[in-house]
Amino acid sequence: MKLKGQIMLMVMAFALCITFTDCNGRRETPAKANPVHQKSVVPKAAKSEDLKPLYIYMYRYDDFPVAKAKYLCRELEKVYPSVILVKAALPLPPKEYYKKGNRYRAAGLLDDLERFKNGGFALGMTDEIIYHPNEKSPTWGIFGLGRTGKNVCVISSMRPKERRLQSDDNMRKLMLHELGHAFGLDHCKDQHCFMVDAEHGDKFAQTPAFCDDCKNYLNNKGWKL
Repeated sequence: MKLKGQIMLMVMAFALCITFTDCNGRRETPAKANPVHQKSVVPKAAKSEDLKPLYIYMYRYDDFPVAKAKYLCRELEKVYPSVILVKAALPLPPKEYYKKGNRYRAAGLLDDLERFKNGGFALGMTDEIIYHPNEKSPTWGIFGLGRTGKNVCVISSMRPKERRLQSDDNMRKLMLHELGHAFGLDHCKDQHCFMVDAEHGDKFAQTPAFCDDCKNYLNNKGWKL
């Protein structure tokens, strides 16, 4: 009987040393707790309000007025909690200048701003005419340009056709539109939404706010709309 008992103890000890292999070939030691009563641990999904918003860095190009930049900064702070207006102005890159049309290539300015995102977003502001090619012209004058979901955009206060400055409120709407692109929004079908396609025109008067869908999207990205 003593020998039988010793054999039983040896078998039990050996069983405790057995390891298991999962479907990926990894070796696992059985849990000490009873597997029938063991609860699986599921990581808690992060809520949008728990995510720390990335900074939006605002850059003036050349002689863009400080007062106008501060106004846009204050307006942006009303809807986004992390904004930095960089004090020093950036020089407009000479290689992006189109002398014949007296304007700068917008995509080239975005390339320039890529260096200044600092892990967040870069918004460039200029008083010069900027252009982007389309079906109408290879140097078509535009108000602004943003790379969708690429954290970079640029806006101009100069209206290309009239060669006069935008109003402050138009600049505010333009800034929010291009930042919407930078955060991942495409153009919106709602004709009263900030994200509507301007279709080579001016729809500032008909766009008082973001639509609910665009608003919800941006709130999930850290905005406070």
